[in-house]
Amino acid sequence: MKRAWAAWVDLWDRREDATALALVRIGVAVVLLADFVEIGRHGAIDALYARPPAGFAVAEGWLSAQALWLWAVIALAALALGLATRVACVAFVVVSAHLAHLAPDGERGIDMLLRVVVAILAFSRCNARWSLDAIVWRRLGRPIPHEVPAWPRYLLLLQLLWVYFSGGINKGGAEWGPFGGFLALANALADPHLARFDPSWLPALLPLTRVATALVMVFELSAPLYLFLYIRNHRRLRFAWIGLGIAFHLGIALTLRLGIFPWGMLTLYPVLLHPAELARRR
Repeated sequence: MKRAWAAWVDLWDRREDATALALVRIGVAVVLLADFVEIGRHGAIDALYARPPAGFAVAEGWLSAQALWLWAVIALAALALGLATRVACVAFVVVSAHLAHLAPDGERGIDMLLRVVVAILAFSRCNARWSLDAIVWRRLGRPIPHEVPAWPRYLLLLQLLWVYFSGGINKGGAEWGPFGGFLALANALADPHLARFDPSWLPALLPLTRVATALVMVFELSAPLYLFLYIRNHRRLRFAWIGLGIAFHLGIALTLRLGIFPWGMLTLYPVLLHPAELARRR
């Protein structure tokens, strides 16, 4: 028992290179910032976050809709730059949660997921690389160590795998399996609300969409297996699984209008790699 407890403590006290968390920090901040900028560009701030008659919010905000949007944008810009990183993380999580309270119908799954990611980053040293914080502290003679606690990356890794696995087990419709002809992807590509292109090309490529649907199910349901592959470091199988996920999200981004979902998910992929694998690519 004592040996098991010591191993458990060592696991969560492990230090590693900060590159993965830095990449996640920058990627998540940039994707969310682009999304908020789009809201502003389309003039939808009041429509989403203001009370009637100006908008469709269901509650009164602490500040005006414009002010809340601006605070979220400032927090995300600071997060991307690594400026007062922990403060920026906390500020964004608080403002984002409040905006979700104001407009629950405008809250997407990817918004909830990335808010949790930013909350975890607030407790990490994701500013140890590629940040203004690191520059400032280095000039003050107190540089942030590049070896940082690994547990935030472990949590993000487990969260990512759980999202995929739970997505797979919740795809209960027959169209996701052989009894429904693996037609789920074809149905989505024919949906005028989701599809980017005219579906007239679908009949010619229907066998390909069926294979793609089956691969999506294999990919998502095998997510727990990735943890075993990660621990045992089966490099080829790991990279095949990661490559399938990248193809999955790039395919979504190319053919479907699902907002920031594919890009938001891809920003988390650095946590799937061992620190040494990222260090070799810097």
